[in-house]
Amino acid sequence: MAYPEPFEEVCGERKRGIQITVVTIVVLATLFVGGFFWAFTRERVLSQEELQANGALLFETARKLPAFSLANDKGEAVDATWFEGQWDIVFFGFTFCPDVCPTTLALLKQYYEQLTPEQRADTRIVLASVDPARDTVSQLSQYLSFFHEDFRGVTGEFLDVHRFATGLGAPFNKVPGGGENYLVDHSGNVALINPNGHFVGILKAPISVEQINRVMPTFRALR
Repeated sequence: MAYPEPFEEVCGERKRGIQITVVTIVVLATLFVGGFFWAFTRERVLSQEELQANGALLFETARKLPAFSLANDKGEAVDATWFEGQWDIVFFGFTFCPDVCPTTLALLKQYYEQLTPEQRADTRIVLASVDPARDTVSQLSQYLSFFHEDFRGVTGEFLDVHRFATGLGAPFNKVPGGGENYLVDHSGNVALINPNGHFVGILKAPISVEQINRVMPTFRALR
């Protein structure tokens, strides 16, 4: 049965209208679902209260590093500029430490190995010695090799080490007695230095892999 030409035109326009409506609905639904998925899976920025509840302190204003002259585990000279270009997670300890230091470095290794290659390229784990008398460059190098080949260490003259540690909120003191096997009393906190080479916050001891995973996205986003 042949329909008049105007009727066929009306049907064609109606069909195209339906197709456009369906396509529009599909596109909008896709955008909605994609936006919901992105919002659900993206790292959420924590508030100051949430950071504190997770044992982290984010300074309101980033702090410049104090002047110092140290050496790293490769024997290279280190000053404040060495801490530019990546996130540095700095733990103050010493290679003769019997418990806290190896435990903390093992946790930092676990965290570091969970990172993507891109995140690793932007993250450096640093052991800053609080026992410069015994922690020579070679001693640091040998010690850190037990944990991860990417881990770096810094040491130097006592006054420079003390200035650096104090500037990052990690004072230390030699425990009296003990002879050659003396211990060093030091903080278990971890200092965070942003890619601009500024001290931006602290992870309070005792640290955990879960704690670092929860708070680091906020530090990266805000600093």
